[in-house]
Amino acid sequence: MLDSLMSWLSSAEFMPHGFCYQWRSDLLSLHVVSDLLIVLSYYSIPFALLVFVRRRTDLAYRWVLHLFGLFIFLCGTTHLMSILTVWMPAYWLAGAIKVATAAVSLVTAVLIWPLLPKLLALPSPRQLLEANRELAKTLAAHEAVEQQLRKLSLALEYSSSMVVITDIHGNIEYCNPAFCRVTGYSAEELIGQKPSILKSGFTDDTVYRDLWAAIAGGGEWQGELLDRKKNGELYWALEYIAPIKDEQGRVSQYVAVSHDISELKNSEETIKRLAFYDPLTDLPNRALFRERLDQAMVWARRESGPFALLYLDLDRFKNINDTLGHMAGDRLLVAVGQRIRHLLREIDTVARLGGDEFAVILPNVGRPEEVGGVAEKIVSALNQPFQVDGYELFVSGSIGVAVYPSDATDMDRLIMLADSALYHAKDGGGNRFEFYSELSNAVTLERLALEMDLRYALDRGELMVYYQPKVDLRSGDMVGSEALLRWRHPVHGLVAPDQFIPIAEETGLIVAIGEWVLRTVCRQIRRWCDQGRRFSVAINLSARQFRERELAAVISAALADEGLAPELLELEITESIVMHNAEQAAVILSGLKEQGLSVSIDDFGTGYSSLNYLKRFPVDALKIDRSFVRDIATDNDDARIVAAVVALAHSLGLRVIAEGVETAEQGEFLLSEGCDQAQGYFYGRPVPAEELFKT
Repeated sequence: MLDSLMSWLSSAEFMPHGFCYQWRSDLLSLHVVSDLLIVLSYYSIPFALLVFVRRRTDLAYRWVLHLFGLFIFLCGTTHLMSILTVWMPAYWLAGAIKVATAAVSLVTAVLIWPLLPKLLALPSPRQLLEANRELAKTLAAHEAVEQQLRKLSLALEYSSSMVVITDIHGNIEYCNPAFCRVTGYSAEELIGQKPSILKSGFTDDTVYRDLWAAIAGGGEWQGELLDRKKNGELYWALEYIAPIKDEQGRVSQYVAVSHDISELKNSEETIKRLAFYDPLTDLPNRALFRERLDQAMVWARRESGPFALLYLDLDRFKNINDTLGHMAGDRLLVAVGQRIRHLLREIDTVARLGGDEFAVILPNVGRPEEVGGVAEKIVSALNQPFQVDGYELFVSGSIGVAVYPSDATDMDRLIMLADSALYHAKDGGGNRFEFYSELSNAVTLERLALEMDLRYALDRGELMVYYQPKVDLRSGDMVGSEALLRWRHPVHGLVAPDQFIPIAEETGLIVAIGEWVLRTVCRQIRRWCDQGRRFSVAINLSARQFRERELAAVISAALADEGLAPELLELEITESIVMHNAEQAAVILSGLKEQGLSVSIDDFGTGYSSLNYLKRFPVDALKIDRSFVRDIATDNDDARIVAAVVALAHSLGLRVIAEGVETAEQGEFLLSEGCDQAQGYFYGRPVPAEELFKT
C-alpha cells in the first residue's frame, strides 16, 4: 500500500521538487510518515482540550487552554504544510501559517509568564485531596457538634430540671418546658420578663443581695429560694446561677438551673419532727427533752435562777396494756400527755421519754412550793378518769422532783436524781410526788448496784437453789419439796429473795434465771432418782416466765434432757398471775397439764380470785398463803378462812398445801381441818440439796 501511495505521489502532478531530498524514495517516505504522525498527534491535543474545557466550565483561566489549543493546532498545521510543500510550492501559504503560529506562540509566551504564578497558586490534585480530607473532617466535626447541640437541646427540653437563660440585664431569653410546668407560666408569658416575677416575698432580702453580689462579680451562686407559682402556690427551689461568657471573657448571659425541692423540704420537716418528737403523743422525745434541759441550764446559769425537773411514771399502766391491748394503752398515753400539757405554762416542757415515762421541765421557778403545787396538780389530774375506746380508765402517776442548782448542776446527775425520787415515790405506793433527798438517793444507788451485780450473778455462779421439804400432815412423811432461789452475794452475803426477785422481774433477767433454776432442779431430781429417792419438786414460775411463748417447750426440753417423768416436776403460779388474764392463763395451764405436769396456785386468798374461773383452771392444788396460817391458832377469822379454803379446794377435787407453818399448834389445826400437806420452818428450813435429807 505504501508503494502505491509513493507511486501516486511520484506521478507528474506530484513530482517532488524538494531539492534538499535529492529524491530518494526512502528518505521522502521517512519525512512524510513522521510529519503525518506529528500532525495527527498535534491535532488530537487541541480537540481533547476543547472537549475538556467544554465540560469543565468551572475551571479558572479557560482562555489559556483555548490559546494553548490554538498554538498546538497551528504547530500541527506547519508540519502538514511541510509535507505539502514537498510536492506543491505553496510556500506563501506555509509562511502565513508559520507567521500565525509564531504570533500565537509569542502571545502565549508573553501571557504565560505573568499567569504562571497564578497557575502555580492553584491547588494541586494532592493538595485538593488533602483539602478534601480536611474538609471532610471539618464537616464531620461540625456534624458531631450539631448532633451534640441537638442532644443538648433535647436534654434541655425534656429535662426535669428547670432551666432559664437571661441577658445581662436579667431579661428572660429562654426557659425550658420543666420551668413552665413547675411555675405554671407559658414560655410566651416569661420571655422578656425578669425572674423576679416568681418572687414570693418570703425569701430573705439578704439572700438576693448575696446572689447578685456573686454573679455580678462573674462568680456563681447556689442556694434555696421560696418562690411563688402563677396560681399563687409557694414552692421551694434549689437554684444554681452562673454567668455565660463570650470569646473575649465578657459576661453575655446568665443561666439558672433549679429544682423544685418542696417535697424534700417537707420531708426534712417530717424527719426533723420524727427526730425530736414522739410520734404517738406528738410531745418532745428524749432527744429534744435533753436539748430543752440544756437550754434551761444555760438560762439558769445566766439568770442565776432555779428550775425544776419532774420525772413521771404511770402506776399500773401495764395492767391496762395487758388487759385492753396496746392500742388502748397508746390512746391512754396520748390522753395523759394532753392532760399534762394543759396544766403547764407556755415556757414549760413536757416530754415523753418512752413507755409510760414522762418528764416535765419547769423553768424560772422560785420556790419549792411552786414546784410542789405543779406536781400536786398533775397527780390530781391523773386521778380523774380517762375515756378510752368506750372504757372509763383510772390510772395514777408517781412523780420525782429534782431542782437545779440546789440538787445538782450537771444534766445527767439532775436526771438521775429525779429518777431516784420517782423510784421512791413509786416505792411508797405511788399516786404521789417526792422531792429528791440524800437518803432516798442512797437507797436508789444501792438498788442500782444490786441490779448491776445481779446481771453477772448467774455467770459468776453466785445463784443457788435451796430446797424446803413438804410433808404429808397425816403421816408426817416428806412427800416433796419446793425449790427456792438464793443469791450469795460476794459482799453482802445471802440477799433476801424479796430484794432481788422484783429487780429480776423488772429487768427481764428472770427469764434466763428461771430457765437456769428449772434445769438445775431437773438435774437434782435426776440425782435423787439415781439414789432411789423419787419425789416431786415444785418450782415457782414468775409472771414473765408464765407469759413466755416457749414456756412449755423449755420445760419439756429440760425434762427430756434428764430423762424425767413429768409428774416429778410441779409448777407453782401465784393467784395474781393467773387472774391477770384469766382466759389466757386457762389456755397456758391446759397446755402444761397436757404434758403431764402438776400445777399449784400459790398464795391463794391474797388476790381477787373468781370462783367461776378457778373451777375452769386445770390445777392440782391450792397453797394457803402464810399470812392466813400465821395466826390460825389465835385468830378466829384466819381459822375460818383456812377452813373455808380447805373445804373449797376439796370440793373442787384439789389438794391443799399450807405454807409458813412454824408451830405444832398450827400443824395440828391444819390436820384437824383436813389440810393435805404443809411446809414451813416447823418441818424444815430451806437448805442446799445435799442437806435436805439430814434434817
